[in-house]
Amino acid sequence: MKHQFKYISKLMFLVSLLLPSVGIVSCSDDHDKFVPEGPVELSVTRDGANVDALDFGTYGGSVLVTLKTNAYWDITVPEGADWLVLSNRSGDPTQGMPEKTDEPRYIKLTAQPLGKDDATRTCQVTFRAADVVKTITVTQKQPSAADESGWESAYVANRNMAVGINLYNTLDAVGDWFDPDDIVACETCWGQPLATQEWFDAVAAAGFKGVRVPVTWWLHMDENWVVKEPWINRVEEVVNYALNAGLYCILNVHHDTGQDGWLCADLANIDPISKKFESLWTQIANRFNKYGEKLLFEGYNEMLDGANSWVEPVAGGYEAVNILAQKFVDTVRATGGNNAHRNLIVNTYGGGGSQTRFDNFVIPNDKIGGHLLVQVHNYSPSAFSNLNGEIDDDKLPVWTPEFENILAKELDVMIEFSNKYSIPVVIGECAAYEKIADEEKAKYGEFITTYSKGKADVSVFYWGNMIDRTTYKTMYPLLVKGFLKGA
Repeated sequence: MKHQFKYISKLMFLVSLLLPSVGIVSCSDDHDKFVPEGPVELSVTRDGANVDALDFGTYGGSVLVTLKTNAYWDITVPEGADWLVLSNRSGDPTQGMPEKTDEPRYIKLTAQPLGKDDATRTCQVTFRAADVVKTITVTQKQPSAADESGWESAYVANRNMAVGINLYNTLDAVGDWFDPDDIVACETCWGQPLATQEWFDAVAAAGFKGVRVPVTWWLHMDENWVVKEPWINRVEEVVNYALNAGLYCILNVHHDTGQDGWLCADLANIDPISKKFESLWTQIANRFNKYGEKLLFEGYNEMLDGANSWVEPVAGGYEAVNILAQKFVDTVRATGGNNAHRNLIVNTYGGGGSQTRFDNFVIPNDKIGGHLLVQVHNYSPSAFSNLNGEIDDDKLPVWTPEFENILAKELDVMIEFSNKYSIPVVIGECAAYEKIADEEKAKYGEFITTYSKGKADVSVFYWGNMIDRTTYKTMYPLLVKGFLKGA
């Protein structure tokens, strides 16, 4: 065994002398690592674009960057920056190395959440390939609580709203069996009573922080697209109910979008649609300009393409939504006054929260930073919300870990989007089938409102009965209690 060991040692020594000549990486020192004969190349990109800085925001999270180089490489992080973790610190060339197929290396940078009392923290991450160096500035900072005028920022408004409820099937209701100029008939045509101050007071007393007020406008516009005075007067009266109760109020354009609506993501007809949309929002913005920061505007509801597709839109559908989202922001800002600072909400195509919807959505440019929110709707799991009418009333479901997993995956997509772009997300609609046992709905309510806490700025608004519209009593006490855990 002794002679055999000597023989193996000599063999390994001879092999080690040959290794540098074939470009194999040695970990001993830089002289043993692969360097090309020509120029050293190094690029670090994110989503195909060169990256020089990363801002993780309050909640941190993970970012993938793509490293390409034809030399050995390593990454260093300054001492004390233990809040930033890298998946890889060194490695072989990703291209140009003999007998190696070109393939980029994906580096995951993960920032820990920033504590509420922590100030901005930053560090320089150094990427080195042989003698070529590239640095990326990584920053994590608390969002501004207010702009230079003192107007509340979008992230503060979203945290303050936290959990809310919709005034549903009321000002948004439509039909062809009544005179649209009859305000009472229009407001009650879908079976709901007239909105009252007492209901909003009861919503606030129960612990909710905001009310989303959906409004359909097209029934109340003349041939010149002018909103009739009685209707906008009634809308303003209801908005005041919410604000008088101390609630945040989200005012929107509702069933003007959706199936058979005029406001659609139709790129072929985008010019006339855009002009009518601009006219409508100019009127709304001017009427409500005097109101303070607790009133938010939502540009449109569940906008679909010209074919009313709830799945993938026809060609140009995503582009049309992005055009109209930008038109909404520009139109409101152009009215000046309080609207120059007002927090504005834009929605994805169809209000969907899938990865595809987010990937195809472009956050509008805004003249003022920190005053935009993105809204999606979530009725998952459908077997719990009865979105597709699939629940058997004789076999009502209970809340299960499987349901939690389904919903968690969708919420994770929202969380990642919110943190990637440092923008708050509003779940403007969600629901559980009303016939399900109260204690089971309560589990759902707690899960959807608390899952994102400490991970991203997400507020949640329920669509459905919670506070009775005539008695003002809590209809499902356990659901309300669970839902309010998110407050």
